Amino acid sequence: MGLTGKVRGAVRWLLQAYGTPKIKSALWNAEFASGRWDCLERTAGDCVYPWVEQYAAQGSILDLGCGSGSTAVELAFDSYRDYNGVDISDVAIAKAAQRSKEAGRGQKNHFQQSDFSHYVPAGHYDVILFRDSLYYVPVRKIQPMLESYSGHLSATGVFIVRLSGGGNEKDLQIVEIVENNFVMVEKRLHDNPGALVVIFRPEKAPR
Repeated sequence: MGLTGKVRGAVRWLLQAYGTPKIKSALWNAEFASGRWDCLERTAGDCVYPWVEQYAAQGSILDLGCGSGSTAVELAFDSYRDYNGVDISDVAIAKAAQRSKEAGRGQKNHFQQSDFSHYVPAGHYDVILFRDSLYYVPVRKIQPMLESYSGHLSATGVFIVRLSGGGNEKDLQIVEIVENNFVMVEKRLHDNPGALVVIFRPEKAPR
């Protein structure tokens, strides 16, 4: 990637992390509509799925930054009772809902357009999932956001975070926040594709 490409990428990340919800929504809509993220529409066998299925234990899942709904249609059908996906992109949410309907999961998979940095869930969940989406949250906002979502975990619920690679500066900062402020349950580095899966819960069960 040349200098121009790096600058463009940095500006894109800044806008998607720090922009207003309207700006972020417009950027993500343009990218999903252009096909930039089509590569993520077929991710069967991803390393995070067995962890989500294990900890969901046929319960409820909240997927923050769900994109076009790969997780919603690729998890084992009987591993969860209901799935709720949230994404800032209307385009992604429309794709996700259509894919779930086509996969026969329209009754158990639900989607909502929202900036998950400000989203307030209506219920409690056995798994709250961030599948690479924490990368787009400014570091200073991660801990308070996680603490806010902690109140929406079930008594045995956990956060599951997937970090691509797990070795860059942002990933290390996220792991440090988790280790300093939450109870680490599992931390596993996977190959093919390389990803770090971090599973944790609040210091005290919220319910």
